[in-house]
Amino acid sequence: MSFARGNGQNGGHFYSNITQPVKIDCNFVVDSTNGNGLGIRSLKSNGYVNNVFMHTTATPGVNNGFTNPNPAPGYIAVQFKNNYNKYLGGFAGFVSPVSGTPLTSVTAGLVYTIVSLGTTTLAQWQAKGLPQGIVPAVGVSFVATATGAIGGTGAVEVPATAGSGITNIEVVGDSSLNTTSSVTQYAGIWVISSCFASGVLTAPANGSVCGMSFFFDASQVTIDGL
Repeated sequence: MSFARGNGQNGGHFYSNITQPVKIDCNFVVDSTNGNGLGIRSLKSNGYVNNVFMHTTATPGVNNGFTNPNPAPGYIAVQFKNNYNKYLGGFAGFVSPVSGTPLTSVTAGLVYTIVSLGTTTLAQWQAKGLPQGIVPAVGVSFVATATGAIGGTGAVEVPATAGSGITNIEVVGDSSLNTTSSVTQYAGIWVISSCFASGVLTAPANGSVCGMSFFFDASQVTIDGL
């Protein structure tokens, strides 16, 4: 059973020519081989997104009462907990995955991401380029300012050569028609997107972090078509 989330939790002001604009953000890690069978992991949305499904090489999994339809590689199916009157647009971007090869030394001018803190001290990280004031943590990136061994047992990785592999994302069909007849029974609106690399439908690289923002009109008021 799905429970709809109320809008406007930020308590601020968002000026728009739309009667009741709603912006929903989420991010997740692309992971087609994960045993959960969802094609992704680590979904974050403050509870506003019910499911994100992508292609999986495992047995399609079940989440929040829905089975992953296992879309072909390159598609993203996002299900929200609410229905909305209109889908207005959105945008998306990727955080590049790392190479998968841990390194204990760096080369000046190259960009690295910390994958293991080990016994490396703050001073040792800073000596290789970690900016002053930044706390070392797995996932922190920096530009190396000196060539040589990091010191201690910490490790870094360079970005994957091809990054996420995606140059643009486009929505498929008219998402405003993808509302459900009962939020309580079926959850809310679906938005399906396709990922492209230079015009070719392409699956994002595993390990890429995908961030997506969606704009909706939550009102039933239509002025000049919006």
